[in-house]
Amino acid sequence: MMGKTKVLRSSYYFLFRLVLLSLVFCALILKAADALAVSDKIVLSPDERRWIAEHSTGLKLGLAFVPPHTMVKDEDGRYRGVAMDFLRLIEERLNIRLKPVFYPSYGAMLQGAINRETDIIFAASETPERLQYLSFTQPYAFLANKIFMRRTSVHHSNLEQLMGKTVAVIRGTAITEYLKREYAGIRLLELKSSRDVIVALSSGNADAAISVVASAWMHIKKEGISNVEVTGDAGYSYAVRFASRNDWPELGSILEKALLSLSDEEKERIYRQWLYPEQKAGIDKELVIRYGLIISGIFILGLLLSGVYWIRRLKKEMRKKQEAELALRASEERFQLAIRGTNDGIWDWDLLNDKVYLAPRVMEILGSASERTEGAVQQGMEHWLNRVHPSDSKRVQLALDAHLENKSRLDVEYRMRNSCDEWVWLRMRGQARWDGDNSPVRLCGSIMDITQAKRADDEVRRLAYYDSLTGIPNRERFKIALQGAIQSLNAESRTFAVLFIDLDHFKVINDTLGHRIGDLLLNYIARTLSDILPPSSFIGRLGGDEFAVLLDDPDNQDVIVNLTEDILETLSQPSRLDGHDIRTSVSIGISFCRQGPLKIDKVMEQADVALFEVKKTQRGRYCFHCDEMSRKIQDAVALAGDLEKARERGELFLVFQPQINLIEDCLVGCEALLRWHHPERGMVSPGQFIPLAEERGLIYELGDWVLEQACKQARQWLDRGVGFRQIGVNVSSLQLLEPGFCQRVADLLHQYKLDPGYLELEITETVLMQDISLAERAMRSLNCMGICFSIDDFGTGYSSLRYLHRLPISRLKLAQEFVRDMVPDDEGVVVAATLQMSHKLNIPVIAEGIENLTHFQMLREQGCDQGQGYLFSKPVMVPEFEAFCRAAETQGVIQTLPESGSVMMVS
Repeated sequence: MMGKTKVLRSSYYFLFRLVLLSLVFCALILKAADALAVSDKIVLSPDERRWIAEHSTGLKLGLAFVPPHTMVKDEDGRYRGVAMDFLRLIEERLNIRLKPVFYPSYGAMLQGAINRETDIIFAASETPERLQYLSFTQPYAFLANKIFMRRTSVHHSNLEQLMGKTVAVIRGTAITEYLKREYAGIRLLELKSSRDVIVALSSGNADAAISVVASAWMHIKKEGISNVEVTGDAGYSYAVRFASRNDWPELGSILEKALLSLSDEEKERIYRQWLYPEQKAGIDKELVIRYGLIISGIFILGLLLSGVYWIRRLKKEMRKKQEAELALRASEERFQLAIRGTNDGIWDWDLLNDKVYLAPRVMEILGSASERTEGAVQQGMEHWLNRVHPSDSKRVQLALDAHLENKSRLDVEYRMRNSCDEWVWLRMRGQARWDGDNSPVRLCGSIMDITQAKRADDEVRRLAYYDSLTGIPNRERFKIALQGAIQSLNAESRTFAVLFIDLDHFKVINDTLGHRIGDLLLNYIARTLSDILPPSSFIGRLGGDEFAVLLDDPDNQDVIVNLTEDILETLSQPSRLDGHDIRTSVSIGISFCRQGPLKIDKVMEQADVALFEVKKTQRGRYCFHCDEMSRKIQDAVALAGDLEKARERGELFLVFQPQINLIEDCLVGCEALLRWHHPERGMVSPGQFIPLAEERGLIYELGDWVLEQACKQARQWLDRGVGFRQIGVNVSSLQLLEPGFCQRVADLLHQYKLDPGYLELEITETVLMQDISLAERAMRSLNCMGICFSIDDFGTGYSSLRYLHRLPISRLKLAQEFVRDMVPDDEGVVVAATLQMSHKLNIPVIAEGIENLTHFQMLREQGCDQGQGYLFSKPVMVPEFEAFCRAAETQGVIQTLPESGSVMMVS
C-alpha cells in the first residue's frame, strides 16, 4: 500500500511539473512576440555625451493627438504612431526616457514650446515663425494631401477642377488656409477631424474631401466605408520634422544624429504600420494570442489527460487506453479546426529524414489541384526553394539558417511561383525543435497568402509617390530621392544637379486643343525624358507642366550643359499627337550642388529661381543658378512686402502732368501718375514696382486706390473751380478684365458725384493680346456711362487696326520713344505714319515726351492734336498743378523753356 501511495505521489508531482513548465513556455511565447533588439550606436561628442547624461531623465516631450503621428495607446499606456515609434527608437538609441506632456490641441502644444514648458516637439513643419524658438531636424516623413471622392461621382484630379464644388477639410490646418488663399472659388466645409471629413464625403454632404492619405485610410477602414477612393493630388504636402528648443543646440544635434542612425528597414516598418494602416500584412496580434492560448490550452489539456492516463494505468490499463484514444482524437479534431480557422497552410520539415510535409491548404495556395485534399510530402527543401523568386531566395535561405543556428525568429515574406506560373506573395513563419545536443531535429510552421495585401500596398504606394497621369514619380517621391542626394553631398561630398523643366506656353495648348491633347503631350514629355536621360538620373513630375531631373554625381558642368542641350534639342522637335502636329519648347533652370551642407528647400528654391530667370529673359533656353539671382528674388520679395504696406503707411501719392492742345495752345486735361516714396530706398521707379504689383496680385488694390484718389481730386478741383478739363487714369489689363470693375467705377462716380466725361481710362495694347471679347464688353459698358478710353504707349506692343476700329477708343497716346527719336531730317517717319492713320480713323493723337520746342514745332506741323511732356510741365503735386492751370489762362502753356540736355521722367 505504501509503495502504491508513493507511486501516486510521484505521478502527481510529475504532472504538476509538466503543467508548470507548460505555463512558463506559454508566457515566454507571448513575451517573445513583443521583443525588440536594438544595437545601433550613435557617435556623440564628449560635450553631447555629458549633456545627455545630465538631461537623460528630465526631457519633456510635447504631444497632441495628430494622426498618423499619435494614433493609439499600447498596453503600457504609451502613444503609438509615426512620430512616437521614431521617438521610441531614439529613446532606446540614447538610453533615455522622455516625459510626455499631452496638450488638448496642436496650437496649445506650440504655445507650450514658446513658454519652454516642453523641450521636444513630436511633429512640426519648419516655418520662419517657429525658427524663432525651435530648431528642426531633417524631415522624417513627407505627408501628401490627396483628393478623395465617391466612386460613383465624376472624378477630379486637381484643385482647379474643384472650383465651385463643396470640399470637406479639417478646420485650422495649413491646407485649409492654403485653399482659402489660393483657391477662393472652392466652397470649403470645415470640420474638426479627418474622420468627420471622410464621413461627410461618404454620406454625400460634400462633393470631395482633402486629407492626408494615412489618416484618411485609417478612418475608411475603421468606419467600414467602401464608396470613397483617391482621385488626385492636392499639390500640397508636409515635410514633418522633430523640433527642439533652440537655446539647447546640443539637443538638436543629438536628435539629428539619432534620427540619421535609424536604418531604412526600421523606417520602412514604421511607414508600413502607420502610413498605410489598411495594408498591414499578417494576422492581428490579438488573434494570434487568442489562438496561441487555445493551442497552448489544448497542449496543457493533453498533458493533463496524459497524466490521468499514467495514474489510472495502475488500476485499469485497458480503460485508460480507450479514454486516451478518445481524448487524442478529440485533440486532433480541435487542432484541425483551429488551423482551418486561421486560413494558414501548415508545413512540417523532419530534419533527421529530410522530408517536408505540406498540408492541403499549402497546396491550395500554390494552385496544385491534385493535392489539395491530401497534401504532399517532398524530399528535402530544395524543391521548395527552387520555386522561390531569384531576388528572394537568398533572403529565405538566410532566414532558415539563422533560425536553425541562432534560434532567431523565423518570419519572412517572399515571392514564389505557383502551378499557374504566376508569382504569389507568401509569409512563412516557423519554429524549430532541438534535441539534447542542441541540434535541430524538426521545423514546423505556417504559410499565409499575402498577395492581395501586397498588391494593395503597392497601389497605395503608387498613389502616394507616383503621378497618376504619366506614371513617373511625383513631387513627394522626387523630394525623397533629392533628400538622399543631399545626404550624400553633406556626408561624402558627392555632387549632384537638379534640373527644373517647364513646358513653354502649355496653357495655350490646353485652351486651343483641349486638356486631352495636353495630357498626351505631358505623357510624351515624360517618355522622352526617360529615353534620353542616363539610367542613373531620377525623373519626377512636380505638377502641372513642370518636371524635375536629378543628376547623380556629374563630372563637371560641361556634362550638365551637354545633357541639357540634348533635352532642349529633342523636345523642340515637332511631335504628332492624335492627329495634331505640335511644336513646343521647354525652359530649364539648373542648380549644380557641389558644396554642403544643404537643405532640400534651398536646393529646390535655387532651381526654381534659375527657371524663373530663364523664363523671364528668353524662353526655350537654360540657366544655371547663381547667388545674384537669389539676391534679386529676395530683393523683389522684400520690395513686394513693403509695397503691400505702402498705402497704409502713406508712402503712395499721385502727381499730375498737364496735357496740351498743340494747335490751340491750351490745357485739355491731365494724367494722374502713381508715385512711391520708400522710407529707405527713396523714390521707387514705377517701372520697377508696377510690374511687381501685377506679378504679386497687388495691382487690383493699387489700381482701385489710384482711381478713387483721382475721382476724389477731380471733385475737389470742381468744387474750387480749377479748370483741369479731364483727368486720365492708367488701368492695368488685369483690372479691366476683372469681374466687377465696371460696377466699382460706377460706384466711385456716384460717391463723388462726378460726371463720367471728366474721367478717361488709359489702357495698354496688352489688352488686345488677352481676352479681347471680355475687354470689349467692359469698355463698351463703361463707354455707355460716358467714360473715354485712350491707348497708352501706342506702337510699342501688339496693334490691330480692326480692333482700333472696333473698340471705343477716344485717343491714341503716341509712345515717347518715337517722339524722342524724331530728327529734322526725316521728321519722324513713324510719327507721321501714325498721325496719318489716326486721322483716317478719326481718332485724335496725343504725343508723350515732348521735351523741347523742336519736338513741339514738328508735331504741330505734322498735325498732331495734343501732347504732354517736360516742355510744358513735369508731373507735379496738386498745388503746382493748380498754379499751372491758373498761369495757362494768362501766360500760355509754355511757361519756362527747358534746359538743354534735360532728362525726361518716365510716367
